Amino acid sequence: MSEGIGGNRPKRNTASYVGVSPEPAAPQRAEGTDPRRIARGTGRPGPVSSHTLEEVAAPGSAPMPDSPGRALLRVAGAATQLTCGSCLLIGTVGLVLVLQHPIMSLASVAVWLAMAMAGLVFGGLSYRGGLLSMTAAAAIDAGFGVALVLLDDARLRALLEIVPPSDVTAIGQLLNIAGYAMIGAGALCVVALPQGVQYARWFRSAAATRNAMSTARGFPPPPVPTRGSAYIIPAEIQPGSRRRLYLVLGGVSIGVGTGLGVLVSSTPSTELITAGVADGATPGAKRPIAGEPSTADAHAGIATVAREGTRATELPGQAVIAPAPEPVRQLVADQRAAIANADGPALAALLLPAVFGLGVDGDEVAEGRDAVAAQLVHDLGKPPARGFRVEETALAIGEERNHAWIAEELEIAAAGQPTRRLAITQLAAVIEGRWRIVALHWATPVDDATAERLAILNTMPMPRPIADRGDGPDELDRAVRAAFASRAAFAAARSERPDAFNLGSGGERVHGGAAIKRVFTRLKAQIRQRDGMRVVAGSAWDPAQRAEPWIGFAALNVDFTSRTRAATELTQTFRVLAVVVKEATDWKLVQTQWSNAGPIR
Repeated sequence: MSEGIGGNRPKRNTASYVGVSPEPAAPQRAEGTDPRRIARGTGRPGPVSSHTLEEVAAPGSAPMPDSPGRALLRVAGAATQLTCGSCLLIGTVGLVLVLQHPIMSLASVAVWLAMAMAGLVFGGLSYRGGLLSMTAAAAIDAGFGVALVLLDDARLRALLEIVPPSDVTAIGQLLNIAGYAMIGAGALCVVALPQGVQYARWFRSAAATRNAMSTARGFPPPPVPTRGSAYIIPAEIQPGSRRRLYLVLGGVSIGVGTGLGVLVSSTPSTELITAGVADGATPGAKRPIAGEPSTADAHAGIATVAREGTRATELPGQAVIAPAPEPVRQLVADQRAAIANADGPALAALLLPAVFGLGVDGDEVAEGRDAVAAQLVHDLGKPPARGFRVEETALAIGEERNHAWIAEELEIAAAGQPTRRLAITQLAAVIEGRWRIVALHWATPVDDATAERLAILNTMPMPRPIADRGDGPDELDRAVRAAFASRAAFAAARSERPDAFNLGSGGERVHGGAAIKRVFTRLKAQIRQRDGMRVVAGSAWDPAQRAEPWIGFAALNVDFTSRTRAATELTQTFRVLAVVVKEATDWKLVQTQWSNAGPIR
């Protein structure tokens, strides 16, 4: 064995890394001893050992402390990545919707998507701690959460206008829950911050020690085997693998989000009649010109019906057939045919002699059949030779005791002319066996951004004042005036009927009394009556109500004060047509339409 140490091989000094003082000559083998079992540093025979050399530490190295726990770091990092992945999904859906409905700018959606991708990166870095990455992750989580919680209901409804209002309400609630969860994820990152800072310090120390050991002189010096204390240092994830992970997460979110966005933007509403279902045509088929109603069109049902005090339930994908001999849908079809040709006599034939009407322009307030018909023909303009192409994009009808409140949105097109949108609400009644219009409101929807800009520049037309006049019991007049005294009073005065409806100035639609109450309860704005009010009870046109009227309408101008994005107060004046019904002893609002005074330029 002495040849194993000396022999003919060149002598190798191993003291530089094992800490053994070199001897001038190899000791002689003594009985019971072995040169490989020489006690370190003594030169004397020692006891037999199973080790070649004892454990030693690298020069200048100090024992490393154990790795600190990072349970909170892992949870905070996972929560951040889940948050930002969800926001990337939401942003992709929003991008598809904004491209179809320009309610907000593409730049805001792009910033949202960029922050979601940045959050994925910082969430991954949070697993290793660090003040910067964890602070950024907390800020991004909390920012997304606050944005979702404060999302304006009207803007959400405008983005999801094709979705039934009940579903929009459910989506809004889910977004609120997600927002609070994201705020919680941000708070978790803040709570985990001390642990993150501690772990980052340990990580840097461990990495520095590993680098020093790997560059120490003679480390490791083969072929002499050594065994020292081992410190497990977390391996750096290669940047290439991180990039691949983020690309995969981003790609999955974008792909799923795009699919959901297309699905949401193309799914027909179960509460709003689509052209194919309403006309008895094959869904997806081209809609005929409104001037040519079909037999199926005359007998098709409505989305929400309440006949003789009963309320029908909506059936997804199909209409509910009203049992009346002449359904109110026939009135809608006849009116659409008259609109297609701007036919004044045909429009007049659908009106009661004492009809009341608000036209598209702010100065259009008319009463009486001839005046209202002339107003409608003026709003339509001269039709082309073959008439306008009229397409119904939304329809909601509530009906009770031979009366109906109708809300619809039409697109009116002609060759060489831009397509116009027309929002209509009206109250109709069966008079002498035929449906006739009692009051109506025509308007051009104006998106919020345009209306706000025109109001700030003071270029929005002001509506003509409405004369203060009432035809009905005093209790009806008092109830309507009280309902428009404030936003809270308006919400309290809403009926909770499922066929209640609210049509906003930008075309926003809320269906169902409970949903309307929630929207106006949370709305950060105030309302008040501006000038006079025209109030008419059912006793004015229905002989059966002369003793005790149960339905009526009111027309008025309302000042609507809200805060702009610049945190300043802005007041807009809207024209409103409201339909009210008596429930037990109280008068309640079942339909309202808000509109800006035209013309809008």
